[in-house]
Amino acid sequence: MKKIRSFILKISITLCLLIFLFGKTDLRALFGVARNADISKMLLAFLLFVFLNFLVVLRWRLLLKGLCIPVSFARLASSYMASLFFNLVLPSTIGGDAVRTLDIAGHTKTHSSGILATVILDRASGFFGLFTVLACALVFGYGILGDENIFLVSGILLLIMVFSAGIMFSGRFFKAVFGFLPFAKLKDYLLKIHQATRSFKHKAGILAGAWFLSVIIQAGLSVTYFFIARAIGLDMKFIYFLLFVPVITVFSVIPISLGGLGVRDAACVAIFTKAGATAEKALWLSLSNFGFMLVLGILGGAIYVFNLYRRRV
Repeated sequence: MKKIRSFILKISITLCLLIFLFGKTDLRALFGVARNADISKMLLAFLLFVFLNFLVVLRWRLLLKGLCIPVSFARLASSYMASLFFNLVLPSTIGGDAVRTLDIAGHTKTHSSGILATVILDRASGFFGLFTVLACALVFGYGILGDENIFLVSGILLLIMVFSAGIMFSGRFFKAVFGFLPFAKLKDYLLKIHQATRSFKHKAGILAGAWFLSVIIQAGLSVTYFFIARAIGLDMKFIYFLLFVPVITVFSVIPISLGGLGVRDAACVAIFTKAGATAEKALWLSLSNFGFMLVLGILGGAIYVFNLYRRRV
């Protein structure tokens, strides 16, 4: 019942945010932005988006190798694509992560705790990469932006990263956070995940590789937004995208809406309009990004159904 209520609440928040955004937007102008968009640049942005998602698969594969769990790139890509679909239809990204965890655990005959540990590290390395891009952009671009609120977001992100690193790599910190749990089976499962993530303390090369890929992915996502902006005639310096896109990404993972929809769009409009973009062009930036995710998610769902049918035949 709680899950149903949570799901209904997230749908309500998503719809309210979208209704508010579209109500404040000149729909004719928005359709005009879409109609006049440069197709070649939009296609370039989409192809880059696809490439970045394959880098995510490569990062996950690297982490799995760290636990001596060999899986082909094609098999991992199939599982990851399926998770994108479930991220769209389930109340949170946890659903998609659970799908790919159970899928690869079944495929490799490995305990799910080890697979889930790599998924958690995959997510964590993504945030470390995001923070790296944002920090570097702040060094070179704060003078252009001149808004101290971005330091607040950076500080919150840093605290989340330190807290997450403590849980993953420190036995004492892990016990301090989860030692009070009364459920023995749950505590044992979480301990197995912690032991798997903690084992990477002695695999600095793999963690460095995952971080490096994450920096490329996060910077590449900013380039994707930059290409979309150029497609609709939004002429802004690239440093703005390096500053804004990580912040928008942070807002989009707040679990109060479906797949970040509504929250991502509101953040995108609020941030880019402050830098001089029209609300319609700022909203198109966000909607295009969601459209790219939707295309990959639908493709992932089709692949999942096909693989499910093939395994049962």
